[in-house]
Amino acid sequence: MAADEHDGSVSTLSGSGRDAVSLGRITQRTTPNSVATVLRTAILDGTLKPGSQLRETHLASDLGVSRAPLREALGLLAEEGLVEKIPYRGAFVAEVSADGIAEIASLRKRLEPYAIELALPRLSGPNRVKVTRALEDMSIGADNNDPAATIDAHMAFHRAFYELSGHRLLLELWQGWEAQLQLFFSADHQVFADLHDVVAEHQRLLDIVDSGDLDAITAEIDRHVHGGRPQAEAAGSDA
Repeated sequence: MAADEHDGSVSTLSGSGRDAVSLGRITQRTTPNSVATVLRTAILDGTLKPGSQLRETHLASDLGVSRAPLREALGLLAEEGLVEKIPYRGAFVAEVSADGIAEIASLRKRLEPYAIELALPRLSGPNRVKVTRALEDMSIGADNNDPAATIDAHMAFHRAFYELSGHRLLLELWQGWEAQLQLFFSADHQVFADLHDVVAEHQRLLDIVDSGDLDAITAEIDRHVHGGRPQAEAAGSDA
């Protein structure tokens, strides 16, 4: 989490004692978006675990904010699919099932090569920056050891192929997966000892895309995309 967003002071988020988690007080101007940014980063870097309850009283105290912007922030994260709000129980960090990710992966292996094939003519023009900038941002995130920034860039890299495909339904399918993929990438990135390995995987994919060899692209996507596998097995490839 960025140093200018909160000071890292210790206080209780939820629970007590050894299980307590602190995000630190927000020192910038408090808005729903600034609160959502801190919570989103904590979810994506694994500080807030899937399924953990987000107790408003403890969060407000921990972050040094009032309940109103906090509630709005939780609503924004619920819209993104990162938070699940359950009536009469409260808000929880969303969970993603292994079966759900495996189903998404099975579709991506078939559809992403097609999206890339459609996008190829645009990757040699000015729109190529959508992919190269995402790769640069991924590298910057790795340099800063910032999992949330790396995940954002990871998402943007793959999203670019769907956007550049010019195929509306393909892009809508991708958008329907984004929330679950963010949570999956959050766990998946933790497998890598060095986030630069994630960057290297995507540079390899881009090099193969640039070859224009559709068979090689299909084979690389099949290797590159995975889901629902044990971490030890997953460590050899990135999604």
